[in-house]
Amino acid sequence: MPDSRYQRVSRKRPCLICGKPDWCSRAGDDSISFCARVTAGADRLSRRERWGVFYHDRSLLDDSFRKTSESRQFSKKQKDEITPAPLEIRDFIYASLLRLSPASNYDCLTSGQKSLRERGLENFEDYGALPCSASDRKDLAAQVRLLLNRNYSSFVRENPRGLAHIPGFWINESGEACLWLEKDFSRPTLLIPYRNPWGKIQSCQIRFSGAINRGQKRYLWLSLPSMQSAGSGTPIHYANWKDFGADSLTRPVLITEGALKADVVARFCPQFLTVANSGVGCAHDIIARIISGRKVSIAFDNDYHENPAVIRQIAKLILLISELDNTNIILKNISILVWERKFKGIDDALLNAAKIFDLSVSEWIWKLQAENRKIIEQTFLETLESLDLRRQL
Repeated sequence: MPDSRYQRVSRKRPCLICGKPDWCSRAGDDSISFCARVTAGADRLSRRERWGVFYHDRSLLDDSFRKTSESRQFSKKQKDEITPAPLEIRDFIYASLLRLSPASNYDCLTSGQKSLRERGLENFEDYGALPCSASDRKDLAAQVRLLLNRNYSSFVRENPRGLAHIPGFWINESGEACLWLEKDFSRPTLLIPYRNPWGKIQSCQIRFSGAINRGQKRYLWLSLPSMQSAGSGTPIHYANWKDFGADSLTRPVLITEGALKADVVARFCPQFLTVANSGVGCAHDIIARIISGRKVSIAFDNDYHENPAVIRQIAKLILLISELDNTNIILKNISILVWERKFKGIDDALLNAAKIFDLSVSEWIWKLQAENRKIIEQTFLETLESLDLRRQL
């Protein structure tokens, strides 16, 4: 009988979906994963947290409650999901929020350790801030709600939930507009927009500044589905959106993790069209469409050396963006960027003027530890066997 006890993930047993060691859960026998970060491709969403639920044991899909003793809150009929507002409206609201509460209002976000200026980013107007107090954030939400009502009155008439269709905003029981959590923080948080190729803001992430508690995430989506608000999804961020145009269609693509990191890369490496997903296992299908036969450099954090789940996701991405000729994998347009392991991300390497090496996929695999090479080989074989089976069917 399957071990249905749910356990928190850890560094030794990271999430099988996003590869991270915190927040997510999984069944004791790894038959089901509850991912707090990835919802794309999930078999369903959990009712309360709206996490992605992934069944690795497909036989459990027919009768998940009886076979896994799953909490009844997941088996109840879910409330209607609130869909995000159209991109035009989301962009208008988020741009208004950045204008009303810019990052430049707080020195701790623009100066000092890990600030925008220390990262080489002087375009403070492109980032916003969430105030420390819930009261101040509620005042911002009220101002933004008024702007929404004035500029998109027809949308509000057709969608009674109004501002709740913008991820991060919600309406409390008294009918007041709220922004983010209803609690006070000791420091303001940085607001990081995820923009499409034309600069439209699709969603936002927040970054906690200063010290954080063990197990707490530094970055979170500005999204509160648990408060009957729209979810943010997992969009791709185009760091070079300001100079996006016909010339960028031939520019090589650099893929990294996190919008802020991508903005740093775009600042130091303008020869690339730099794009970012929100996690190593997120939005692979969107990335594959962006590539479209162009040269691509992959530059994820160095934690893949210690985390087998991350190396597996990188292998899946490599296969997805490669060309397949029967059972042969063509990797000529793909390279991996590597740097000293003491620098976690490519942004740290760039800011410290570290050497960055451009390796072919085969060269990169050869330099990996034996156990990581085995993971990649196994992932490649499993994917090719799956493709071969589909051809036979």
